[in-house]
Amino acid sequence: MLAAKSFLQRMKTPVLWAVVIALLYLAVTLFITINLLHDSYNTNAFDLGIFTQDLKNTLHGQILYSTAGQYQLAHHFSPVLFLMVPLYWLFPHPQMLLVVQGVLLAFGGYLIYILAREYNYSHRAGLILEGLYFINPLVWGVALFDFHEVAFAIPALLVMFFGLKKKNWLFFSLGLVFALVTKEDVVIVLGVFGFVLMIADWWQRKKVSKIAVIIFCSAVLTYGIGIIVSHLFSNGESTRILSYFTNRYTYIGQPLSVAFPMAIHTIFSRDSLFLIGAYLAPLFFLPLFSPKWVIPAVVILLSGIFSTDYGQHGELMQYAAAAVPFLFLAFMEVLPKVLGNLQIQTIISKSKNRLLVYSLVFMVFISIGIILNGRIQLASFPNGNDATFNQVVALIPDGVTVTASNVIFPHLCTRTETYLDANEGNAIAPETGIISGDWGFPDKDTDYVVICYKNNAWYEAEMISIKKTKKYKLIRDFDGIALYQLNS
Repeated sequence: MLAAKSFLQRMKTPVLWAVVIALLYLAVTLFITINLLHDSYNTNAFDLGIFTQDLKNTLHGQILYSTAGQYQLAHHFSPVLFLMVPLYWLFPHPQMLLVVQGVLLAFGGYLIYILAREYNYSHRAGLILEGLYFINPLVWGVALFDFHEVAFAIPALLVMFFGLKKKNWLFFSLGLVFALVTKEDVVIVLGVFGFVLMIADWWQRKKVSKIAVIIFCSAVLTYGIGIIVSHLFSNGESTRILSYFTNRYTYIGQPLSVAFPMAIHTIFSRDSLFLIGAYLAPLFFLPLFSPKWVIPAVVILLSGIFSTDYGQHGELMQYAAAAVPFLFLAFMEVLPKVLGNLQIQTIISKSKNRLLVYSLVFMVFISIGIILNGRIQLASFPNGNDATFNQVVALIPDGVTVTASNVIFPHLCTRTETYLDANEGNAIAPETGIISGDWGFPDKDTDYVVICYKNNAWYEAEMISIKKTKKYKLIRDFDGIALYQLNS
């Protein structure tokens, strides 16, 4: 009763504004991801379709299995996905995953405000920090690229930090556990964080705290479990969770004469500068002055800079998710020290606080500029071509087997047994780290085949291939998309 009364009192305080801002962000994000991306066929089998199929097949006894990726636990240690299975049972649509991701990111922004208040920031400063989170390019990198389980890491880590700050071990434990079961990348970052805390404790007090040991040891143990689980689900092949190291860093194993120039070109490329700007420029590089908090985020940044995979190296995608909480905690710790510097105070007082306002405006413009160079460029209202796609998808009955392209896959996988085109799957899979998949046509004679051929030589060749088999009859040939049915 007291807890409910306390909650109602808090909602009457300025905290309500933090909730309103989070809800506004949620509304904007869902509008973009569902109405402007998914409805205009700019979501993909890799990865919205895969995660949707994982949940669907889990309900039917195949644990986190997708035709395009096979067993999810072979590729990534993400038990947190099991929490979404009941939600999928209630709302069996790919849009549900986008809603969950939006809610997680919005909740992360609210937690930024709560943490700011715990660090004795004013209500106004807390709202500004929450706003900076919501226009942070890394947050939008997560929001705009389909769905990924790593979105759980942002609120989980922030809850863990809140528990650390308040010395509330229930919140700390909940945040740590949720972060550990999100993805192996997050586990590695937590291991780095625990190790850094141990070094910092020893450097300052010649004593290692129990918290640092718990974080480090739990990360090591969890990663070991993840490798074992991956091995069990890899169907006798090499442990797939480990294959991502060589897949993302292709110069590993190459002769030094090849590897060294390739690594140098990757590290000092324009894309690397773009990533550095996305990670640090929106926060004025201030997190770098708080090593204890920023080192885990820098490890994630370096993993992107050194990667030869374009998705990780050259685009704002989900890979940076776990870096966001560390960057903001570092920023919160450093900012008061910077503003407390006498020389800076003198400069600010002489400018009559205009310097602070100009700096804030500059940070906003930098953030928006980086976001506009990301996947937001794909957002558009559905057009006539998308309406044609909808007509074709509507002609396919429930419960059949279908071969579909990467962008059509998520629109069919909830009500049919959907496969990715074998040629497209074999082309995309190596780039994503997937060794093999259960592909459709021409490897498999599915009941239906959907071919998008307009202005695409790939699918024009596929049209020729399907005609040569003489196993399929043409049902509909719209502008840019053809539907074939297997002969009885």
